[in-house]
Amino acid sequence: MPIARLNRDTLQRFADSRVEEARVLLQHKHWTGAYYLTGLGVECALKACLARAVQQHDFPDKGFINRAYTHKLEELARLDVELWVQLNNELSVDVKFASNWSTVRQWDDEKRYGVVDEGEANSLYTATTEPVSGVLEWIRRRW
Repeated sequence: MPIARLNRDTLQRFADSRVEEARVLLQHKHWTGAYYLTGLGVECALKACLARAVQQHDFPDKGFINRAYTHKLEELARLDVELWVQLNNELSVDVKFASNWSTVRQWDDEKRYGVVDEGEANSLYTATTEPVSGVLEWIRRRW
């Protein structure tokens, strides 16, 4: 499915699906795939937030759309000004969330072509899915 046909609901489902797939890969010790899919889940979640900014029947700004075609998580978060402000506020009050964001924001989609070790894969997954201060949980409350 081309990205142009994705909508907020689909991106939310993809976010949850990719993270669940990553969990299964972790169980089977497929570290690189688990790492990649965990980050992709966060990417989909952030893009679901961005989809809120595009109103039905509005013609979106080309610069915004072009910048949204990135895999860099921090750049995606910065595109939604309200989300970026909330993120920075949360970073200043929740030390655990700040640590988790520090881990997640470093996700590199290019590592799918390399080898990721168990520690890095587990660290990203945990920072993403932690029930209270996990990055995906934080995004879900805002998408």
